[in-house]
Amino acid sequence: MESEKITGKEWDTVLEMSRLFETINTSLLGGSGNATPHDVINLVLNSHGTACDGVVSLYSPPFPGEDFHLSMEHFNGATTYHGGLNTIPGGSDGFLSHLATRREPCLMPDISASLTGNDVKLIPWLGDMKTALALPTVGITGQPATTILFAREADAFGREEVSRNLVLGYALANCLLTMGIRQESDAVYRDLDTELKSIGRIQREFLPKKLPTIEGLEWAVYYATSTRASGDYYDFFILPDNRIGVIIADVSGHGSPAAVVMAMTRLLLHTYPHDVTPPKEVLGNVNKLLVGNLLPGQFVTAFYSVIDAREKSITYSNAGHCHPHLFQAKSGATETIQTGKGLPLGVMSNGGFEEQTAPLEGGDVIIFYTDGLREAMNNAREQYGEKRLQRVLKASAMRPAEDIKNAVLADVLSFCEGEPLRDDLTIIVLKVVA
Repeated sequence: MESEKITGKEWDTVLEMSRLFETINTSLLGGSGNATPHDVINLVLNSHGTACDGVVSLYSPPFPGEDFHLSMEHFNGATTYHGGLNTIPGGSDGFLSHLATRREPCLMPDISASLTGNDVKLIPWLGDMKTALALPTVGITGQPATTILFAREADAFGREEVSRNLVLGYALANCLLTMGIRQESDAVYRDLDTELKSIGRIQREFLPKKLPTIEGLEWAVYYATSTRASGDYYDFFILPDNRIGVIIADVSGHGSPAAVVMAMTRLLLHTYPHDVTPPKEVLGNVNKLLVGNLLPGQFVTAFYSVIDAREKSITYSNAGHCHPHLFQAKSGATETIQTGKGLPLGVMSNGGFEEQTAPLEGGDVIIFYTDGLREAMNNAREQYGEKRLQRVLKASAMRPAEDIKNAVLADVLSFCEGEPLRDDLTIIVLKVVA
């Protein structure tokens, strides 16, 4: 360091302050993420030395009848930190009460005559102190707080000590504030995470417990959530005459709001007054009941089909969902199963749903999926897309349904190169085996 405006000694002070805050930041945000207030305060004060002999932090009282409560005290290299409201010592009618009410820094060269029995009863070592430097700060909820630094000698703090103690005092106050906020946020996160896990468990109870058993049809399913709860939904409905209804749906958004709409959609399908057929009417009924009952911006994409195992056909209707892919064993070609139009459910009372029927033959394979598949991204932010899906479908179509599903999933995960899935993902594979 070369400068005519600052001496080497002054620069050493700057470096020491830099090291002090580096210690604080490392303790709060770095490898000591699980550090307690005791750990951080002791590390700061004991590692960098102190220009004082004792420190206390006072906060506004949590209960009526008290002037303040004692949150932290540090003396002789040890810290006492009071975290629970029921165990926080409170005080009133004393010297500490006077300092706790000040809203600007206060330096008192000799407090001997000001200390009261209440002060010493609360903090016994105060009886040995003479000098006090009080620094107003704030607590976790914005309530007034005060950090006070003490020295045994009278008039112990000169300009240099006061400057250092100002930095030290506010650093300690920020330590406590940051750790308090982190503890509060961690507690809120744990509670929220517990609730979302419960929602996720309930939601999984809504999904089919086992795959359907229908002669001539082979099934495989993959279901994964990007968060604790999901907006993806799939279901099977056993129908007369060797037919089965298959729904795959995706609620806009993620988490608990999407999970609630997913549950609504399932309820509407399972309380449909007739057999869930034909597909166009089923989607129209669900849409009519969802319109006006969703939050702004919410909607549900859905593809509902009825597979006739005896006649070997699929009758389907689409509400803005991803088009399933069909591998035709006879020609070896892949194509999408799509209708001309159909809005997502819950958008407009007239969804414009259409219905079509297509033949199936032995060896044909259909993959139903949600957009978490085609929109999966790699490190270069490229999307997986439908061409890759068609390629892996064509390459694995001669294998059983479970192997086809595993091949698709392995290809997606390999494409993502370790990147986590950003959306919920559901895959249903249907193979016509006879």
